[in-house]
Parts: sequence; structure tokens; C-alpha cells
Amino acid sequence: MRIAFCLFEYSPYSGLSLDFRRILQESLERGHDAHVFVSAWHGEQLEGVPFTLLPAWRFAPNHTKNKQFHDKLKSELNGNRFDIVVGFNKMPGLDVYYGADICYVRRTEQHPAILKLGRRYKRRKSFEAAVFGLESKTLILSLSEPQKNEYQEHYFTPNERFHLLPPTLDARFSPIADRAGEREKLRQELDIPVKDLLLMFIGSGFATKGLDRVIDALASLSQDLQKRTSLIVVGDDDEKQYRKQAERLKISTQVRFLGGRSRTDIPKLLAAGDLMVHPAYGDNTATVLLEAIAAGLPVIATDVCGYASHIKAAGAGTVLDSPFEQDTLNTRLTTMLTSPDRARWSANGQRYGKNPALYQMPSKAVDAIEHLRSGPQSPISTATRNKNIRNVYLREDLGAFDFDELMAIGKSEPGGQYMVHLERDKLVDEGRRTVSFSHQGRRYYLKIHDGVGWKEIGKNLTSLRLPVLGAENEWKGVHHLRRQTLLQNLGLDTLEIAGYGTRKRRLAKVLNDPARRQSLIVTDEIPEAKSLEDLCREWDWERSPPKTAQEIRFKRWLIEQLAQTARILHNSGANHRDFYLSHFLLHWNEKKGRASPENCRIFLIDLHRMRIHKPKLSAWIRAAAHGLLKRQRPRTPQSKTPSRWKMRDVSGLHYSSRSLGLTQRDRLRFIRLYSQTNLRETLDRDRPFWERVERRANRLYAAERRRSPDSGLAPPRALHSAGTQP
Repeated sequence: MRIAFCLFEYSPYSGLSLDFRRILQESLERGHDAHVFVSAWHGEQLEGVPFTLLPAWRFAPNHTKNKQFHDKLKSELNGNRFDIVVGFNKMPGLDVYYGADICYVRRTEQHPAILKLGRRYKRRKSFEAAVFGLESKTLILSLSEPQKNEYQEHYFTPNERFHLLPPTLDARFSPIADRAGEREKLRQELDIPVKDLLLMFIGSGFATKGLDRVIDALASLSQDLQKRTSLIVVGDDDEKQYRKQAERLKISTQVRFLGGRSRTDIPKLLAAGDLMVHPAYGDNTATVLLEAIAAGLPVIATDVCGYASHIKAAGAGTVLDSPFEQDTLNTRLTTMLTSPDRARWSANGQRYGKNPALYQMPSKAVDAIEHLRSGPQSPISTATRNKNIRNVYLREDLGAFDFDELMAIGKSEPGGQYMVHLERDKLVDEGRRTVSFSHQGRRYYLKIHDGVGWKEIGKNLTSLRLPVLGAENEWKGVHHLRRQTLLQNLGLDTLEIAGYGTRKRRLAKVLNDPARRQSLIVTDEIPEAKSLEDLCREWDWERSPPKTAQEIRFKRWLIEQLAQTARILHNSGANHRDFYLSHFLLHWNEKKGRASPENCRIFLIDLHRMRIHKPKLSAWIRAAAHGLLKRQRPRTPQSKTPSRWKMRDVSGLHYSSRSLGLTQRDRLRFIRLYSQTNLRETLDRDRPFWERVERRANRLYAAERRRSPDSGLAPPRALHSAGTQP
């Protein structure tokens, strides 16, 4: 089989280049005829492998170089017949893509809109869409489950086009047996006392991999611990701003930059260290984490790294949960450096690294390539452009449906083939309807948005509210919540999406018409779950508050869950906008006895109005000015939830719990847990915030009382405006 291997640029310091080389060599060993196409090759070339150099203009920006390379590659492929085209960078026309890069659209979604008008963004997005878009047929060799979820969030790529590969460890770079000898040797080489501790940071791309966070954490150590701790930085990248950061924090003598090192040097460095620190902003795999684990080097890393799950599986260190907090890294670093468990973490990692499954990536990748070729036709040759294609994602269990069939179920009358049950009908007023239905023995909730109409949009805008135009908020909200692993550790869950779709309408076939946009979202039913509002009313907490030790413990657990959920949600740069007790479902296993933290799970639902905030333009300007002043690369500003949106969420929760008989101590407990600081300090510092929360909750409660049956008006429905579960 003739295979074209395509890579923009080969570098001996790049993990992607190493994987490229290993898969290429595996193909050659199986007797395939391989040809390499690159724009530049640095380092030792492979003998006996034909390759074509397609150079780009040296001083052009990267996106232009990539475009020039692809244009030349197309001409070469047209003149030479290959059975299959394998790409290691995103570009059009690939049969197989080795997915080592994170999602570009996901990485830039927080950027100002004006930056997305430039050629750089448009080109990179078009190259990415050519691989992951619904019209593409490219097989994606995926390296981690989080990577797959990120691309599906933005491109709705079907599951069947992803082929998950095992980890990418290379047996040729096995761990060093004499760790004590390498430890002493490196310290002598760098003139560091033998008993001093060494933090290892390995990897090019210092900005992405969080070197600034590591330096801040090193500076936060106690004076005694800091003096006997050094940071070794290995990687081929610009060091200037990080040297200046270390100088500013007065730890420049503790930070050593070793530059790029060959792959053969990495096992020696790992053997000599005491702790690997990798608090990346984003890293699709972070193979160096697996290499460190196998070498017996304990690891501390962020959960956004694709291979962070192996740290937990091996019991070889600590994973920092999202949203990232620098104080947490500082505390964990001190704990790990002084912990007696370092020897246990090291032994666990070495034992985990002996698993043969960790070293099978090249063979599995070539297996997938061969299997693709053994099919009836190459996917590229059968690809067709469908101009009517919609943004649709359907899980395998809903694969029998299409967008129009699901819309028909959402508009159908109760009963019928799918045992439809009407949950909420607002098609006339808001263009929204929620039904539950059954398919192949499973129950689902389907929420359709059939166009809100200009009247509803105008009503929202005149009330200074953002109109909800479709199911996109809920689709993105669920993905956002699932990325916040602190919520998962808390035990909070959210909806499980089984399907999503949207179809835009046009005015005069040119302009987008938001008032007629159609969309839908399908979620799994959460069986035997009730809202916290209904349960508390059933338990009649207002008249008979919890009295036994078990009941009081359960009530305090609920308060803690709600306070921590609000804090994590707001720290992640988002707010719910319908943050009421009715939108928290409690799944209670009654067979295990009375409700308790051990037999209950909480779900946060109804995210159709959820708002995910982007950094303000002023924050970007400040970041750029700070970078120019310090002569450093500007840091991406963190997303922050504005105080007024935090207040609205917390006041909604306070309002919906007014009739539960909560004590003043309960409210103070919530404030302390939400603020994560000393209660007295919080009340002094944030008094205006909590006063606004109280005033707004009182207004909502007074409005509800005016709508009470005694007033002759309809019963209040404020807490049930967006229910998707019974």
C-alpha cells in the first residue's frame, strides 16, 4: 500500500515528530511503500525513506506557511497516486488525521470577536473544519477522550469517525535503573547540593504548558523550602519572559534553563528529579506525564492534560481540577515536596509503567490505517458536499433519527409510537416545547426551539435581557460543566446529551433570521429524581425542620453542595440565570435507607439560559499593556463572572429556599462556603454584595406572594419556567 505521510515541520524536540517517525517506521516494517512530505526537516533524516521537501516562505506567519505547504502538497498528490493520505497536521484532503493538537476554535473562543475577522483565524478554522466538519470523511486517530469531546462540541463530529489510540510511550526510551546515580550526576553538573529538591518542567511551548504558573508556585514556597528547591526547565522555546519573571520574584538562582534536549536525555533527567510539575493551560496528551510516571517521578498536573487520568490510575501524584486556582497549585506543591508518600508514588508509577498496553500506539495506528484501506473505498473519494447539511450530533442509540424526525416527535401529540408525554408547552409564547419520549426501551427528554419570533426577541431586549434563541446555550453549558472537574469531585452531575441539532433560516436567502431559527436538544432521562424544591416541601422543613443528627447532617451537606456549586460555576466564568432549587434534581436510592450524602446524587439541569462569559476587551488591553511593559508575551486573561450575575444566581437560590425554615446559621454557613474565606472577613469585605442578594430575594418573594391564590391571580410559576425533568 502506498501511503503519503504529511507533516508541516519535523523537529527532534517535538513529541508530534516523534510519533510521526514511529508510525512511519511501523508502516515500513510491515512492507508498505511510504513517502514523506514536509516543509522543513530539522535533525537526522531517515535513511531509505523517499521524502519531498515543500518549503514555505521563511518569514511568513505560520498560517501562511501552512497554506503554502498545502497548496504544494495538493499538486504533488495529484501527480502521484497514493492509496491513502495520512496527515499529522490539520489540512483538507486527508484520509487519516493523527490528532495530536487541541481544538483551535475551542482555544480561541474566549478571544475578542475582532481577532476572528483576521486571515489567521479564518485559515486555521477552515483547515480544522476540513478534518472535523460534518462534510468531512476523514478518520481521526484520537489520543484522548477529552480531545474528542472538545471537537464534538464545536464540529458535531460523529463518534464513528474517531478511533481512540492507546498512550504513546516509546519503549526505546525506557526508564533509567540507576536513579540515585543520575540524581547525583545532574546535581554535580548543575552545581546543586545533593540533598536539594529538583522540580522538573519538560516540554516546548512554555506558555501553553504553564511555566509561568510553576515559577509563581516556586516563589510561594516557604523561605526554608524554597532555598533547597530548584526548577529545571527543559524545552526549545523563548526563555526571556520567564527569566524576567523569576528575577522579579527573586528566585532567578533557583531556576535553570537547559534548552532543548534530545530524546535520549529525557530518561536521565526524569530519573534525577524529585517532582514533575506540568500545570498546563491545555495539552492534548502531555506524553511527558506518562514518561515521568514510568520513570518513578511523581507528577502534579492540571486535568486539562489528556493523559492526566493516568496519574490517578497509577496513584503516582496529584491532578489539579478545573477551574484552575493558583493557590491550590501552591498548596499542593508544598504538600508534595514535604510528603513522605513520594516513595510510594514513585513505586506506583514504576509498576504502572510496565503495562505493555502503554507502548502499542504505532501498531494500533497502522492497524487503523490498514483497516480503513481494506474498506470498499477511500473515504476521500466518496465524500460529497451537501449544502443542506445541518449542525447535528446524534449518539449511536439515536442514529435512526434525523433532525426533522426529532422535530416531528417534539411537536406531536401525547402517546403514539414513541409514548410521548408532554412536559411543557410554550410554542405559542416562546417557541419552546419539552416532551419526553421512548425509543428502544429508553426514555429521553426532547426540548425543541421552533423560532422565538421577533415579538419575543423585542420583549426580552426591552427588558434588558438576552433572548434565548435556541438550544445552543444548553449544548455549550453541558460541555462547560463537564469540564469543571471540581464539580464532579463534589458529586454534582448534569444532563447527558444524546442529540443536538440546529437549522438556521434566512431572510431573502442572504441574512440570518434569528427569530425563525430551529434547534433541539435530547437528553437522557434521570430516573427516580425529584427537584430539591419538591422534596423539601414533601419533607415539610418549614414546619418541622431537621432535628436528628442524621437529618441535620444531610441538610448541612445540601447547603455545602449548593454553595460549592455556585462558587465553582462562578469561578469558571459562567452563571446559570435560573439558579433555583427546582433546577437541582436529587437522585435518591431509597432502598439504601433515608436520604444521606452516601446514597444521593445531585444534578443541575435547565441550562438553556446559562451564560458563559468571555474576558472583556479592557482585560485584553490590560494584558497587552502589561506584556509590553514587562517585555513579555501577554497572558490570556481569565474569564470572570460579573458581580451582578453572581448576585442574580445567589439571590435566586436564596429566594427559592425562603420557605424551608433555614436558620441564620444555615445562611452564614452558605456564605462562608461560597466565599471560601473567614466569615467575619467576608461579611466586612462583601457586605454590599450580600445586601443586594437579600434585597433581590425579597423582591422576588414579594412578587410571588402577590401572585398567590389569595390575590385571585394564578399560582406562581417562576421556579418552573424551564423544566426538562419531572
